[in-house]
Amino acid sequence: MSCGEYERRSAEASIELLEEAYEKYLHVKPIREVITDHGSEFYANKRDKNGKANHSFELYCKEKGIKHLLCQYNHPQSNGKIEKWFHTYEQHRYRYDTLEEFLEYYNTIKPHMSLDWDKLQTPEQAFWKKCRSAILGSYFEMIEKEVD
Repeated sequence: MSCGEYERRSAEASIELLEEAYEKYLHVKPIREVITDHGSEFYANKRDKNGKANHSFELYCKEKGIKHLLCQYNHPQSNGKIEKWFHTYEQHRYRYDTLEEFLEYYNTIKPHMSLDWDKLQTPEQAFWKKCRSAILGSYFEMIEKEVD
């Protein structure tokens, strides 16, 4: 949905990318949840006695109404899709002049075995197929408001 290349990981970069995806697809449906590991860019590992912390990424998610799900410690399978993405990125990134070109390949050209392999489905096709009902629902809500 959104991607960037940075010198180092940071909460600011994570927020920037999540905000980009949030705004880009808000007209379809707001992002409902995000799953991350316990990295310091996503999660405050030091918390007060009530389990609270003042972390910018966590606060951003709360402000936008995005449920922040955390993977289990030492369990990379919990976040397997993004782990696979990074594997593919490392294998193929050198072939493309820009990150945008790589993303075009990954999202619109390369079929994914985890999707409908018989139809050689790409992530973009799967995304829009899943969003059809949300788009139609939003359209009908808009029409109903205009009629009222």
